[in-house]
Order: sequence, then structure tokens, then C-alpha cells
Amino acid sequence: LGCEVAFMPEMLPLTSRRGPRYLARYFFNYPGAVWRLARLIRRLEVDLIHTNSLHNLYGFAAALLSGRPHIWHAREVVTQPALRALHAFLARRFCTRLIVTSEAVASNFLDRKGAAPSHLRKISDSIDLERFHPGNDGGRLRAELGISPDAPLIGFVGRLDQGKGVDTFLRAAALCLPAFPDARFAVVGGAVPGHEAHAAGLRSLAGALGLGGSAQFTGWRYGPDDMPAVHAALDILVLPSRRPEGFGLVLLEAMASAKPVVAARHGGPSEVCLDGETGLLIAHEDPAALAEALTTLLEDASRARAMGQAGRRRAERFYDRASGQKALEALYAAV
Repeated sequence: LGCEVAFMPEMLPLTSRRGPRYLARYFFNYPGAVWRLARLIRRLEVDLIHTNSLHNLYGFAAALLSGRPHIWHAREVVTQPALRALHAFLARRFCTRLIVTSEAVASNFLDRKGAAPSHLRKISDSIDLERFHPGNDGGRLRAELGISPDAPLIGFVGRLDQGKGVDTFLRAAALCLPAFPDARFAVVGGAVPGHEAHAAGLRSLAGALGLGGSAQFTGWRYGPDDMPAVHAALDILVLPSRRPEGFGLVLLEAMASAKPVVAARHGGPSEVCLDGETGLLIAHEDPAALAEALTTLLEDASRARAMGQAGRRRAERFYDRASGQKALEALYAAV
């Protein structure tokens, strides 16, 4: 597109997962990284700064230092009280506009009376409905995984993060298997760098639960370009997140592909999905509830099909990428 891309290794992701030494490095490195970013902004004659993710704390400071307007794009539901308070303080004071992807994300910034800041705007995530559609063919993927065209295929799609609840998915699969021995379960996604042990533990859990050849782990075999085919191959998509999702884009991809979804009833999925219409919402960390939801859909193919069709209509009505782009462009113009 002719855009200049500048890589800044000085900008580190803010995370507590790597321990206190990493956090000390982050804060020691922070002032110099902000200064270099502000200098880059001036050199490029940037007019507007758009920071992606609450966990990126460089954008607001560089915007302040360089005197530029700043848009902060919040995508996360922050559950740690201290971190939530910090993000709310910064986003209320140091951005011209605050974008949230869902009401769940907006809840990070409500004051004690439940009021949102005046500069907050909601722009939901959106997808290309011409890429994700019911006419896509999932036959190649099923063939690669050795799954017959007639076998019910239930899948989780995402990184193998502890918060995603993949263990709940596997335990629910084990509960479903006796009633549906032909069913197959796919975990499409790989380990988070530094947390390979968790991914290995999930494979061990699948073996211990007796899933054997009924469950498959694809790792990072399938990337973004393969996602339309992945959803086409599935009969049901599951997102049993332990922690609230800020949005749950993978649900939208499945809905646009006319597939029913089952998701944990918290965070963004409660807004993206209509319980009983485009899918089923269940309590998080409850394998029995997830197994019951899957059983409901596996036993009633016509209902599952109707939910998938309703999901496609909802995606067309509210989550078309063209509409999302227009909303963002209008916000840029206003700023």
C-alpha cells in the first residue's frame, strides 16, 4: 500500500508473565523508547497517532511529547484491579478519542456512577464477508486431518493460552464421545512463546481423557489465509474462554461462515452471540455445561443449521468490514 513501516525493538510488550526481571527491564527501557518514538513521529510528520491495545503504553506518551492527537484502541477486558485502574486513568486523560470494541471493554472505563468518558466511541471488530461465507470448502482441511466428510467436527481455533479454556473443551469432548463416537475434535492453534509447557500439558490431558484419535492438535499449521477453510470444515466452533474476551473475533468468523457457536457467557461473546439464536452461551470453566450444549446441537442438526444461518445474517447486519472501516475513517476525520 506504500506505507512506511518502522520496526522498534525498544518497544516491549507489557506483561507480568515473564517475571520481575523482565518488568524491571521494561520500565528501565521505557523513557528512551518513548523519546525515540516521539522523534520518529516528528521526522515522519505524523498528524495522528493510533495506539493499538491497552497494553501498549508507548503511544500516549509519545503523542504527549510530540504534541499530536492520539486515538487509543482498547481491545481487552482487564481483570486485575490495579492494572484496570491504571489503564482507566491513562485512557481518560491522555487520548483524544478512546475506541472500544465492545461493551465489555467499555466497562474498563466507567466511573463510579457507571458513566463512560465523553470521548469514548465503540467500533466493533468486523470481517471481510466475502472471505468468510457459507460457500467456502473445508474438504481439503478434513482430508489433511484424516476426518471423513460425514463425521461431526467440533473445533477450537486460537492460541493455546491458559485463558482460552482449551482444557474445558477437551473435558467436554470426553463427556460427549460415548454418545457420539464418530465425532472428532480439533484444536487449531499453537503454543504461546514461553508457554510451550501448557500446550504440551493439553496434549497429555487429551491422552489421559481417552480422546486418542478423536482429538487432533494442528499447531500453527493453519495461518490467517487458511481460516475461511478452517471454519468451513467445522460443524461447531467452541470458545470456552476462562477469562473474558474483549470481543471474540473467531466467533464472528464462524458466524459469517454460517456455523453455530458455543461460547462462555462473559465478555465480548455475550454481545457478539445471541444465546439460543446464533449459538449457545454457557458458564465458563464448566465442561458439563459445554458438553450439554454440544449434545444439543449434535442431536438436532436442523437447529444447528438454523443457528448458523442466523449467525450469518447477524454478521451481515452488524459486522461487515466496510462499515467498520467507514466508522474508523469518520473518527479520523473528526479528530
